Parts: sequence; structure tokens; C-alpha cells
Amino acid sequence: MHTWALVVLAAGLGKRMRSPVPKIFFPALGKPLVGYLIDEASTLGFGARFLVVAPHFLEKARELFGDRVTVVPQEQPLGTGDAAKAVLPYLREDTTFLLVVYADMPLLSRKTLEELCGFLKQGSCDLVFATSCAPDPSGFGRVVREGEGVRIVEERDCSPEERRLHEVNVGVFALRREVAIELLPLLRNGNAQGEFYLTDLVALAQRHGFRVAPCTLPWSEEFTNVNTPRDFARVLGILRERKLEDLFARGVKILDPRTTYIDWDVEVGEDVWIYPGVLIEGKSIIASCAHIGPYARIVESVIGERSRVEYSVVEHSRLAEDVTVGPFAHLRPGTELARGVRIGNFVEVKNSFVGEGTKALHLSYLGDATIGKTVNIGAGTITCNFDGKKKNPTFIEDEVFIGSNNSLVAPVRIGRGAYTAAGSTITQDVPPYALGVGRAKQVNIEGWVKRKRRDG
Repeated sequence: MHTWALVVLAAGLGKRMRSPVPKIFFPALGKPLVGYLIDEASTLGFGARFLVVAPHFLEKARELFGDRVTVVPQEQPLGTGDAAKAVLPYLREDTTFLLVVYADMPLLSRKTLEELCGFLKQGSCDLVFATSCAPDPSGFGRVVREGEGVRIVEERDCSPEERRLHEVNVGVFALRREVAIELLPLLRNGNAQGEFYLTDLVALAQRHGFRVAPCTLPWSEEFTNVNTPRDFARVLGILRERKLEDLFARGVKILDPRTTYIDWDVEVGEDVWIYPGVLIEGKSIIASCAHIGPYARIVESVIGERSRVEYSVVEHSRLAEDVTVGPFAHLRPGTELARGVRIGNFVEVKNSFVGEGTKALHLSYLGDATIGKTVNIGAGTITCNFDGKKKNPTFIEDEVFIGSNNSLVAPVRIGRGAYTAAGSTITQDVPPYALGVGRAKQVNIEGWVKRKRRDG
């Protein structure tokens, strides 16, 4: 039955980040920061839509989340209470409970969210909120207990005595629909900042006879708020450590975790060896027994079984089994390497297919090319694919031998089994099993050096 709605408050400008990019969209191991919270909450199985209040960047949020969430506009950002009130017209009729969280808490776990939801449903309360005793409470609102009552005071409004309290508001609220509908419009902005605080809902609910209770949880790193660049770096470090621990458990050999950065959605097979200085980004897939690094960057690419990439950059490319790349190679978007291909020192490949067993080992550029099986690409080979207006294709069929220092001026086709002579500029198709020669005739001028020295 559809009873819960998740409300994510993402209306803050994040001024302390000093960035035009909203902090909830900061890339954190290949995902936007708020994506971790959305994904974790998705596992709870809420039937109601997720509601994200994001007034400054509606289109960006819609592009990011698509149909997963409803992006709620806010006419003017006037604090967390005003942001929560903005969701009221978007609640489904069958929604009976709301779980409200701050968007800058990417480490929140399903266990914590589940515990708070259960605390509300199983108890006799109308509103519950998560608290914890923080070793360092700075940056958090303080929980003030007064007899049977309780209230939350934002840090900027705390008295000196309240600042010394260590019980803090974590930033997760669970409440019944009727509490939200009746009380959110009653919040007032009487604080120094002129904002409507969601935290004031706690005291307001008690005054109106609703049953309120704090749900006290053990302190955890998951309660970290991202408010500053230092906070962001701390959260990145925690996420990175979690990812690496998961890979260790799967049998991945990471030789230097301190210099290894692997994005959250990267898939890594068994017995993969990852050497120092490796970055693997996006939704890359590294198949079993591959060796990555040292000092390699893999971006949104597939690396096949037993393949090796070292001292190289691979972007939006696909490598089959037993491929070797590097050192110092660059595979640009659209590259596909078949089984057993070898791409060596200072070779760049772009938007090209390279067939099984082909080798390009030295100082070459292969762009917009289709290359067959067991081809030898000589050192210094260039596919001249751009004529100033458009990119043109080069076709090199199976078993071709391209000599060193060749310029293949596209569009051009080198037929099966053909050879091209070293130092050639090939401007016309070479038939199968022919030798293509495109050199200027060599002329030797006898005695030229002696005359030059004498005249000088």
C-alpha cells in the first residue's frame, strides 16, 4: 500500500562551497552527491513518489532524476520549513507518512531511515526525529530537553549554555501527513535569519497536542553534513573507502589503496590487479584477471578479461580479451579493440575499430579507421582523417603491413595483404597484395657538403 513519501530538501545554495554548481550535484565517485541518498532510500520500497525540493535548478534536477522523483519548485527559498511546506500540494491522497531528509547527507544508511520509519509506525507518536550525541557538535542544531518537552535550536541561535550540549539534531524527520498539513503553514520566521525552520516543527507540534519523540541513535559518520569543501573531501574519503572494501571482499587486488580511485558504479571482476595511481570512472567494467596500471585512467569503458592497461588513458572505449595498451597510449571515445590487439608507446586511437591480433606499437595516430585482423601499423603512421570540413574514413583490410612513417590520406582503402613502403604518403587506394609507394624520388648531390663547408 502506498503510505510513505520521501521528501528531500535540496533548496540550499551552498554558499560556503563557493561554486556555481549546487553542492548536491557535486560529483562524488561518479554520482551526484544527492544520488547516494536517493538510491539508499529507494531500497526502502516506498510506493509514493519521491519529492525533491530544488528551486534553483529545476531543469538540472529533472534531467538527473527523470521519472524517479517529482521535482518540487519553491517560489523563494526561505529555509527548510518553507521548503517542506512546498511539497504539500504534491502529496498523493494515499500518503499517510512523510520521511523528510536533508539533501546534503549522502552517507545516510537504509538502516537509519528504516529505524526512524519503524519508530513512528510502531509507536504512538505523530512526529519523530533522529538525534545523536556528537563528539563535536559544531555545525548541528542542539536538542534541548526540558522536562517532558523537547525542542531543537539551530546553532546560530543557541545560547552559550545550549552550545555546550552534545545531543544534536541529525536531520531526519518522520511524521504523519496530518501533522505536515496542519502545522507546516503555521511555521513563523521570527529568527535573526528571517527563515522558516523545519526544526521549529518539533516545539510547534507539542504545543498543538501532537505526540513528539526523539529517536536517539549511536553517533555515526553517516550523519556528516556536506557544508564546506573540507566536508566534501571527508565524505569522498569515506565513500572511496567503502568502495575499495567492497572490491577487496570480491577478490580484487588493489596494491596501493591510497592512490586508487574507483567510482561507485564501476564493476570489477575477480582477480583483477590494480596497481598504484589508477583512476576508474563512470560505469566502467573491468573483467576478471585484467591488470590496470600503474598510473592509468579508465573512463566509461569496458576492459576485457586478461587485458592490460598501463600508463595510459582509455575513454569511452571497449577492449576485448587479451588486449595490451600502453605505456603512454590514449584511447579516445569510440575506440574498439578486438582480441589480442596491442597498442603501444605514444599511440592515439579515436573512433576506430582495430581487428584481432593487430599491432600498433609506436608513435601513431589512428582516427576514424576500420582496421582488420593481424595488421602491422608501422611507427609514425598517421591516418589523415580531417580535410578541414569533415572527418573521412580509412579502411585497412586483414593482413596489411603499413610501413613506418606513413601518412594515409583519407578517404582511402588498403586492400587485404597489401604493403605500403616506409615514408609513403598514400593518397589512393592500394589493391590487395600490392605494394603502395608514395615517396618523392631521392636525389643525391655529390660533393655538396664539402662545397658548403668551403663556401661557409
